[in-house]
Amino acid sequence: MAASHSARLGSTISTQSWVTKGIPRVTAHTLGPDQQVQLAYIAQRHFVQGRTRIEIAEETGLSRFKVGRLLEEAIEHGIVKFEIASPPGINLALSVELQKHYGLQHSLVVEVATEEPGDIQDRLGQAGARLLEEILTEDDVLGLTSGRTIGALARALQELPHCDVVQLAGVAGAIQETGIEVMRRVSSVARVQPWAVYSPLVVSDAESARAILRQHDTKRTFEQYRRVSVAVVAVGSWKPEDSQMIHNPALTTADRDQLLAAGVRAEIGATLIAADGTIITDLDDRTIAISEPELRRVPTVIALAGGARKTSAIHAVLRSGLVNSLVTDTATAHRLLALPREA
Repeated sequence: MAASHSARLGSTISTQSWVTKGIPRVTAHTLGPDQQVQLAYIAQRHFVQGRTRIEIAEETGLSRFKVGRLLEEAIEHGIVKFEIASPPGINLALSVELQKHYGLQHSLVVEVATEEPGDIQDRLGQAGARLLEEILTEDDVLGLTSGRTIGALARALQELPHCDVVQLAGVAGAIQETGIEVMRRVSSVARVQPWAVYSPLVVSDAESARAILRQHDTKRTFEQYRRVSVAVVAVGSWKPEDSQMIHNPALTTADRDQLLAAGVRAEIGATLIAADGTIITDLDDRTIAISEPELRRVPTVIALAGGARKTSAIHAVLRSGLVNSLVTDTATAHRLLALPREA
């Protein structure tokens, strides 16, 4: 925000003529230099020096409604200009636009110089860490899935309140990005013992899954899901392939072909999602992870995802309603804004 005249202007303008003559009505076609000075004076008193409309009215002898109209005219004629400055690394305008387009609770669009997956994951992880440090309280229970971007978040965290940390899905992928390693890092920052899941994300059959879920430690962790108030989740893409789950050894080629034919395009944890946001339940009885209904009950679900290969998957996840917050990169944000919110 900037007024077109300096603070010295207030000491050089007499308000006596305003009281006796009033300020001429400004039109789009007539704006003389004296009127510009008068509008600048009122704008400066209000926007720069913090005077209320009532205070300015008492000072000038005008009504507060007249002062309000003059402030509007100062904006209309460019005497006052507003500028919202984005902090380094965050595109505020795109963040707000994305938030409105998809009705998000939290929206962060991060400036990333390239579309290299590693660069995007690091930047989104850093931004996600800062967001958690800002919004988490000691009353919250934090739930996390796994993945490369979530791993970057865990490495970037510097401080967290003393709150419980819960693993939302079983083990998948490289050790650096597994839920167990993420739990270790995040819980050490929060100074708590994590609620972990020492089991694979996907198993070969439903009976094996039921046996794992009966185990004492797994059962206790799953009981915490109803307490989770903030969840941070990764998004996996099935078409194009950019997911640890799709390559899980417990899935056969026939399994993968069947799920792709059923329309799976994305996943969160072990919840499979079609392009239109529909949930595909074909694999539910073989997975060790928070369920779709349990995830929907979490008040704040933040997805960390970006990049060209993930865009269609992120769009599917947003359509599903499973997440209500998103941290992504600028290029992905532009692509998402070009897509409809509803099917």
